[in-house]
Amino acid sequence: MKKVSKRGGFSDRNAIKPENVEIQLHDFDKRTRVQLQNMISNFYSAVYDHDLYFGRPYIQKFIRFVLGTVYSETIDTRKTYDDDPIIKMINDTILNGDYDEVLTLVEALVQYWDSYLKENRGYQYYDEYSNTYHETSIYEVANAHFEQEYVGYRFVDGIIVPISDSYEVETVNETLKNEYQPVYEHISKANKLLADRENPDYENSIKESISAVEAICEIITETKGKEATLGNMLKKLEENGVEIHKGLKSAFNILYGYTSDANGIRHAGDIGGPSSTFEEAKFMLIACCAFVNYLTAICAD
Repeated sequence: MKKVSKRGGFSDRNAIKPENVEIQLHDFDKRTRVQLQNMISNFYSAVYDHDLYFGRPYIQKFIRFVLGTVYSETIDTRKTYDDDPIIKMINDTILNGDYDEVLTLVEALVQYWDSYLKENRGYQYYDEYSNTYHETSIYEVANAHFEQEYVGYRFVDGIIVPISDSYEVETVNETLKNEYQPVYEHISKANKLLADRENPDYENSIKESISAVEAICEIITETKGKEATLGNMLKKLEENGVEIHKGLKSAFNILYGYTSDANGIRHAGDIGGPSSTFEEAKFMLIACCAFVNYLTAICAD
């Protein structure tokens, strides 16, 4: 007999057979894997408007992407592929693969479908001129599933990162929408470096995060060259009538000093101290995004 497993259902709600509520980072339980598989299945149908005949050109293009790009299998462009083995391959990975394989697969599929929707739905899905989604992006839908299943990751800027707190995700996303291109570029790089767990470069992630703060200060104060130190720019902001709480200003001056001293982060790599950690890089990303958002807001008033 199949077992009932529903979050918020009677058994879960009354703690008779409670569902897992621990954040899942390095493994996913059976329920979560099934729900992720269901999510991908629903995306597959919704993206193609339930027109899933395997002979359609867009289905064949998707199949070749999965085979050739995601699984690195040889493909034959002369061949028309049946979709059943491909769906089985995807399901097998989600239900039985290592957690990193699951996330790599999910990330690749969602990225592919986001691009497809932008190209084929146009303004109904995404407005390229304002760089905004018309309603809800496929990334946001995936994040909602991650949150519901206590998956310790979220899509941020189109990639899966080990951040699960909704406030933190919102903070980074707000900075990524900053109108100033240099700010976006630094935070985007910091986010990508943080997300790369195979080849971590946390020192440069931290560097990019603090560089975003420098960038917004340079833009606001119109300061360049040797005068464009964070301390000088914060002082100049105050001289121009922008009031920054003393404790907050002091905290960021200390953080700026940390990035100058620790491991040579803002210079030429490790100078002998212990390497920066993921936790440090994540903290700096969130803290710098919050400060950028703060400065942008108070200078807009």
